[in-house]
Amino acid sequence: MTSISSIPAWNPISARSSAAVTNKVEAPASQAAMPSTIVNLTPESMAASRRGLQGAAGATAAPLLWESKSQDTVSALMGRNFASSSLAGRFSGLGAALLKQFQSDGRGVSQTVHLAPPGAQPTPYDAVGATASAPALHGVGDNKVTLSITTKSGTQVQVALDSQDDGLAVQMTSSGELSDVELRALGGLSAAFQEAIDGMAQEPPQLKLKGLTQFDSSVLASVDLRAAVKSTSEPERTQTLTFHADGAQRKLSFSGVSGTAAVSVDMSKLAGVGSAQQQAKAMDSYLKQFDQAASRGKGDAALMSMFKDAFVGMNSNYGAVAQPSGGGVQSGKWELAVEDRAVLTGLADFSASVTQAAKSSNPMRPSEQDSFSYQVSQSTSITGHSEDDRSISQQQKSELSASFHMPITPGAQLRLDGTLQSQNYDYHQINDSASSAVDLAYEKGRLVKATLNQSASQSTHIMRYELGKLVSDTVTPGQQSLQRDLVAALTSYQRGTASQTRDERIEQRKQMLSGVNEQIFLRAYPDPQSGVWSIDKARAGAMQ
Repeated sequence: MTSISSIPAWNPISARSSAAVTNKVEAPASQAAMPSTIVNLTPESMAASRRGLQGAAGATAAPLLWESKSQDTVSALMGRNFASSSLAGRFSGLGAALLKQFQSDGRGVSQTVHLAPPGAQPTPYDAVGATASAPALHGVGDNKVTLSITTKSGTQVQVALDSQDDGLAVQMTSSGELSDVELRALGGLSAAFQEAIDGMAQEPPQLKLKGLTQFDSSVLASVDLRAAVKSTSEPERTQTLTFHADGAQRKLSFSGVSGTAAVSVDMSKLAGVGSAQQQAKAMDSYLKQFDQAASRGKGDAALMSMFKDAFVGMNSNYGAVAQPSGGGVQSGKWELAVEDRAVLTGLADFSASVTQAAKSSNPMRPSEQDSFSYQVSQSTSITGHSEDDRSISQQQKSELSASFHMPITPGAQLRLDGTLQSQNYDYHQINDSASSAVDLAYEKGRLVKATLNQSASQSTHIMRYELGKLVSDTVTPGQQSLQRDLVAALTSYQRGTASQTRDERIEQRKQMLSGVNEQIFLRAYPDPQSGVWSIDKARAGAMQ
């Protein structure tokens, strides 16, 4: 049984003293009236509710015990959230509330709410600690999320949330006092932190980390997030997330029920980063590649959705960098020309991968696993002694390896078991790869080399079984390639017609360079009919 009652015995925390010490947790100095909450639950009904079941009728109610007498916004929210039957409900609003409260008063927080042992007498919230206090749950909960932030001055701040069936805990600590500017920067991450928590608390999880890449890099040096939450699937499994962002790199890794995903972005070399429009175009191209790979390899839809969210989030908000007139990021030595940017994706260099948890779905042939693994990367090099003598290269790569079972008859239902009658199926093995490489070289200010080399290969291996017997075994290879000299396209300037204005000719030039940019993106599955690729089956054709 659950009982919730309101008691008007609350006091808000006082305003932060300018001399407050933030490296320890302390109670507020003065208090005034605010509402409080008592929530009485039985351990049995609490555990049952976490499984989505009804609690046992007639069970004896047990009161909640609190670690601290502190009566603040965070504690009030914990009292309201504790009765929730889901992790999302338990953590709802808590991350944001912690950062906002810390921004306003600069005080550390340490609070735990816990079910009391059966038979204990209810204790009003404002008398917490009169007879007993909750055992600390910090760092040992079944579900936990930790945000660690390091400021430019070297101060380290940590926010932690823990939850288990009979307890909920939060803690916020700082290694030193923070300035008002630093407190505002922390408070500015409150919504992003809560969004990340809400994403991990969902079933299936979602990787909502885009907001955490938007921290104020002039005040904060790094942001780290770690999460470990238990799934509701059977058997139960802990799903983990690790995120790190600083001025040099961004890294994310996820491990869950359906598989793993990882994204790493190099933030130390942003010379090749393009305008927001160019970045959006590149992102659309990559997301299309991901969808094509998932379709061909029968990738898990939920896992691929998480991977795409992670890729977009990690490749967003590159920060306040120098934006030259061309709309891109200025390199360390010189500004790249618009022709240079036309052959680059506009994204920072990255590596990303997603791997589905392999399954043996056929008990008669356990070695035939259903699997999916995809990797994609980009690397850029900009070198030279001067703007007139420079070299630029960029390479994009992708690889797909997948295997899966399919019914012989399209649309039929596949039910593999230990009987021969179930052994009618096609077993597919997919191995694909693709690359796109561009190279530019200038000598004495003149473009002397500009080449584009692209390739895509596909291999499909299908073994057909009828009543458990192998009746066919076929391998279908595919190979496509393109070689193109871009010098003429990048250096020629069409005068246009006599009726064209100067602005019209400039626009014509922009359209030409945009057309070149359309060609350089990675294409693992090019369509010959689109005109993007010119293919000669005997040898690679040249697209002039």
